[in-house]
Amino acid sequence: MDIMVQGEGKKFYKPDQTEISINFYVNEKTYEKVLEKGTKSVEVFINEVLNKLNIEKDELKTRSFRINHNIRYDYQTKQEIDNGFDYNQNATLKMDYNRELISEFMDKVSKLEDAPKYNINFSIKEKEIAKKEVMTEAYNKAKEKAEIIAMSAGKKLKDCIKVDFRPFEEKVISNSHLADSDLGMLFEEERAIGQAPEKMMRKSTAEVLQNIFTPEDVEIRENLYCLWITE
Repeated sequence: MDIMVQGEGKKFYKPDQTEISINFYVNEKTYEKVLEKGTKSVEVFINEVLNKLNIEKDELKTRSFRINHNIRYDYQTKQEIDNGFDYNQNATLKMDYNRELISEFMDKVSKLEDAPKYNINFSIKEKEIAKKEVMTEAYNKAKEKAEIIAMSAGKKLKDCIKVDFRPFEEKVISNSHLADSDLGMLFEEERAIGQAPEKMMRKSTAEVLQNIFTPEDVEIRENLYCLWITE
């Protein structure tokens, strides 16, 4: 007798790693000027943010870098409009999850003259270990189902002869995230819970963030289809 069963494994993990995607963007009229100002904005970020948070500059990994001539065609006037040159440098920064460190990062970036755009996600370091744990749970649940079916048919489960692995999702990150545009939202949250405006203005981003923000747990799910034979 063959028994085909499905087993689903699901576990939740507390985030222990922060992944920040950062975009440095500058627009200037000439190539030389945009290159100078763009690289300067990165240097200032390293000096005023990373160095002051005791984060090594080598931890900032460049994912892409480009300078392009921004020319737009106006279909009404049927003329090309020269919008100068765009500097784009996308980088990533990974560090241990620390709510105080994240809030200080946001606070320092907000004070930069040419502040980069950023998006903060939360994940776990030991992704492969977590996946193995969830996979084991999925297999055990499939086996439990197969044993119940075999017992109901008066059979004894013998062996699993085939497994089909179908992951629910590959990304291992929390559904929570923070971005540069969320600073206003943080203060709106404080206003919503009754803080007086003048008191809010005295608070730093670090204080507000630590009071109201906790990222969701990272959810990992795996799905197995197992073919069992009985004896």
